[in-house]
Amino acid sequence: MITQIKLDYINRVIDESLDEESLELNGKFIGDEGIEALVQTKRVFEVENLDLSRNKLTWRGAHHLFHCDLFKNLKRLYLGDNNISDKGIKELPSAYFTENLSHLDMRYNNIGPEGGMAVVQSEKFRKLQILIFQENPVGDETLMTLAKAPAFANLRKLNFYRTEITPKGIKVLAKSKVLRRVKHFNLARNYLNLESAKLLANTKTLTKVESLLLYDTGIGDAGVKAILESEAFANLKTLRVT
Repeated sequence: MITQIKLDYINRVIDESLDEESLELNGKFIGDEGIEALVQTKRVFEVENLDLSRNKLTWRGAHHLFHCDLFKNLKRLYLGDNNISDKGIKELPSAYFTENLSHLDMRYNNIGPEGGMAVVQSEKFRKLQILIFQENPVGDETLMTLAKAPAFANLRKLNFYRTEITPKGIKVLAKSKVLRRVKHFNLARNYLNLESAKLLANTKTLTKVESLLLYDTGIGDAGVKAILESEAFANLKTLRVT
């Protein structure tokens, strides 16, 4: 049960962190009880940006957030550096604001294949332009399913940094007819090799990419050469490798 003291505290934190467009709660460490208290304030927020990064949230806090109706105008949601896990993120597609999201940042949340698949199998993310899975072991199945999911055709930026991607996932990604609009790819620190680089270099669909991050992978000099010489990457401005 949330006490009146907790409610008063959360209201003060909100007042300090709220402006016309954003509710910036990054690093406030309010925890699951803080989200529950926020919901119980019954305040309706007109904000487009909600930053809940670094708040020690688990699936419990996610449950309260995803089942409230206080953020009718929300477009950008930042959940990074919490512990929402598969159990929590699986409820996101049912949130009533999901269909309006253009930016979703879930980095560092202990989300595995089950949670990743719950997101990419949803039809609710048709307005999404930025999707960040960074540092969640969602794996190849999540990437492959995303690459074939028409609901994600508006993506412009995709971050799969250190998500346990292998050449298996890259093979499907390189043939994706859905992700034609993506300009920025982060695939760094995954289990990639020369084959991965060649698959990307031979893509016929990922031709609008302007920045590609592949550092701390195993593509090697031959892989770098294949990408730099690829006609598919004529628009490439930034390639980060090691």
